[in-house]
Amino acid sequence: MKKLSIARMFLVFLLLIVPTGVVLAGDPVKGRLLYVDRCSGCHGLSGLPQVTQVPNFKMGEGLMKSDQEIMAFVKKGRGVMPGFKGILTDAEIRDIIAYVRTFF
Repeated sequence: MKKLSIARMFLVFLLLIVPTGVVLAGDPVKGRLLYVDRCSGCHGLSGLPQVTQVPNFKMGEGLMKSDQEIMAFVKKGRGVMPGFKGILTDAEIRDIIAYVRTFF
């Protein structure tokens, strides 16, 4: 019985100290509106790029990263993509990520 309690305590300890890489879930419905307004000019309404050097979301390009990695990329920008830090809130970026992951 004591071994079981120690095992439980160890599991709880691991859950508290090990980062999970989880970002709070966004709202894909809100994300759609933001995506259309802020992203579709380059990424296309259906995820097919309108600009060269932009990931094709329909083919899953750029989506195999964690939500945290995508969020950091959106904030900082790179190449032809501008950074959206100070333009979009973290919640809005999470909503866009949820939309893209849900519908593309």
